[in-house]
Amino acid sequence: MPADDGLPITSAAISLAVILVLLALAAWAAARLRRGGFSLGQGRATPIAIIATRIVGPQASLMIVEAEGLRFLVGAGRAGITAITPLGPAPAGADAPFETVLARATPAGEPT
Repeated sequence: MPADDGLPITSAAISLAVILVLLALAAWAAARLRRGGFSLGQGRATPIAIIATRIVGPQASLMIVEAEGLRFLVGAGRAGITAITPLGPAPAGADAPFETVLARATPAGEPT
């Protein structure tokens, strides 16, 4: 039986090259996601930012989300994501604390 010594080394080298290429692609994708993600329409994508988050239960949270210069109070939980109320335009300058924004969004006299 003839021995083919070159085949295992070639197979290992090809496997290693494929793994290195996949790692490089994964690193590129992770860096791209950290910088703002992927969009189909380059330049037309509107950034959406989560300004603040407050956990209100084991699997529930409130978030202040900003999109196109407007802010919204959004609830996220086991059942999904729900827009609770618009908060109006984003304030100029420093961000308001979560409690301040939540107090503005809650009708007077209603417990938070």
